[in-house]
Amino acid sequence: MKPKFPFDAAIFDLDGTLLDSMYVWKRVDEIFFENMGMECPADYGPALAGKSYRESAEYTIERFGLTESWEEIVRGWTELAHHEYAENVGLKPGAREYLTLLRRSGVKLAVATALPEYLYRPCLEHLGVLDWFDALCSTDDTGGRGKSRGEVFLLAAERLGVAPERCVVFEDVLEGVRGARCAGMGACCVLDESSRHAHPEIQPIAHRMIADFTELLPKRRCVIFTARCEGDVDAAYADRRDSDLILCADAGYALARRAGVEPDWIIGDFDSAQRPDAANVLTHPVIKDDTDTILCARFALEEGIQDFLIVGGVGGRLDHTLANLQTLAFLTEQGAHAELCDGNVHLVMLESGSLRIPRTPGKLSAFAFGGECSGVNISGAKYNVENAALTPSFPLGMGNDFAADFAEISVKQGKLLVMWELNSSENP
Repeated sequence: MKPKFPFDAAIFDLDGTLLDSMYVWKRVDEIFFENMGMECPADYGPALAGKSYRESAEYTIERFGLTESWEEIVRGWTELAHHEYAENVGLKPGAREYLTLLRRSGVKLAVATALPEYLYRPCLEHLGVLDWFDALCSTDDTGGRGKSRGEVFLLAAERLGVAPERCVVFEDVLEGVRGARCAGMGACCVLDESSRHAHPEIQPIAHRMIADFTELLPKRRCVIFTARCEGDVDAAYADRRDSDLILCADAGYALARRAGVEPDWIIGDFDSAQRPDAANVLTHPVIKDDTDTILCARFALEEGIQDFLIVGGVGGRLDHTLANLQTLAFLTEQGAHAELCDGNVHLVMLESGSLRIPRTPGKLSAFAFGGECSGVNISGAKYNVENAALTPSFPLGMGNDFAADFAEISVKQGKLLVMWELNSSENP
């Protein structure tokens, strides 16, 4: 069954909460004051926290005796920030996975931000999450007023069709948390360095404070045993955790027994293995769309699990191998972290993220999967690349070597299949 939440809607601030973007405004402030021949005052950023763009501009005009209109001030700020938001700003740790979990559980999502639409829309679109939100609200929509009275949160709840008491607000600043409480909503503070000065005041009024969204994700990992493991199954499942949910895909239960592991559930159609005589067996029809491994993946996703290890799954029939690679892609599209290991080779499907791999004696490879990958970076290898593009039709990323204790791989857009050999091997 799907995980349950004590709320029906989640409303997210962007800057410093969902987006790791406060560095942008620090630089904008620096440039703004440099142009005035001044240093940015230390208390300037905190003074703007929770204010709308108009309120921030009017405050700046009054404090520093400027002659520009508030519209001109805002226009200058947003021109400086636009490129960063459209191209480089990323999500906070665990944010994508948490949004995915909420959506899968039927929780409605909204944005309530002080950012104008022409900044937040390109950013969310670039990050691939724009369509995940059921409502998009800005303080521009509430007369340019800040968040302390909760108007923008109430507007979000209205657009979602959810009663305020069934909403929770995720914020990083004191005024936002106050506004959420004023609106009669739950308030979760996402700690950001830029608002550290206000954390002692936030703590007594926030319902919860978190360092990042990874704290809200289920802690269990799902380990799926497939029917075939080319290498040492003990090496494939070397990282054993007491909290692991162990699932066996059909004949995978024989592999689990070989590893001395007792499965929580055995799932499949049992067309290639005898159905075990046990109570923890879930039998599916032979004629179906899902592979047995996908059935296991869906089972764990319904439990809210976001972390997966597939044991085995490569070698033997090529169609089985390709299906398991597609299972990695499927799990990645669901917002989960998915790995596959058979004791000889380790594989991870990386999407818009980064990976740090300890050095091994074997080869390191990276392939575009299902479409072009852009912004690919590889360091710590014999052949490093920067901001490269990989396509599914040319194996440019094959057969690299480690050149440092760790290799770092990242991709800006697209699914990148990263694989590394655990042991050295040479083609005959």
